[in-house]
Amino acid sequence: MPNDPTAPSTATNQDAQALYRLAKTLIPGGTQLLSKRPELYAPERWPSYYRQARGCEVIDVQGRRFIDMTGMGIGSCPLGYADPDVTAAVVRRVQNGSMCTLNNPEEVELAQLLVRLHPWADNVRFARTGGEAMAVAARIVRASTGRDLVAICGYHGWHDWYLAANLATEGDGRRLDSHLLPGLEPRGVPSQLAGTTLPFTYNRLDELSAIVDRQGDHLAAVIPRPWATAIRSPPSSAAAR
Repeated sequence: MPNDPTAPSTATNQDAQALYRLAKTLIPGGTQLLSKRPELYAPERWPSYYRQARGCEVIDVQGRRFIDMTGMGIGSCPLGYADPDVTAAVVRRVQNGSMCTLNNPEEVELAQLLVRLHPWADNVRFARTGGEAMAVAARIVRASTGRDLVAICGYHGWHDWYLAANLATEGDGRRLDSHLLPGLEPRGVPSQLAGTTLPFTYNRLDELSAIVDRQGDHLAAVIPRPWATAIRSPPSSAAAR
């Protein structure tokens, strides 16, 4: 593979797709993140692997150039790929040692900044992924309220608390199919969690109201999805509150 990402490549789409098929024999699901599965976009066509990303431009392993209109690294790169300031800070940190038995002072500085930006929060806990952050949030609200049930809308990861919504209750074990990713199997999720996570459809306040009417005294939290991938009406947050 050439070092120059702009150089012509002898790789073909068939080569890239063969690499993805190989990945699926080594990595469950083919990718380390559900949201990066090419099947979500264009099976056998989507450029599954990239060689370089800068700004909003992506160069795949075939040397083809694309403008990323999908989500900039699943929403993790709002400044664009390879932002010079971010890259310089990361390189500086790596050169000084990116891992140590001790804590780094920057986490305190970042925590202070986040609390200033979000005055409703008193404390900060960092997480590695959105799914991990949501699992922590679900644990906190259940602990603080002493209640077990959570109403949700949208995709919030693959942890037990969330996939419990697909544990068959009243004959329905596919209740998460419309929440971004269909076919999330709850295998390995304890059956005792059935009925603890209650999904409702985006902006369907009637469904949320029905959950509140039935289970309001047992609800620890309502966790909505603040946006949808399809163009729809804005979320009715005020009405939900």
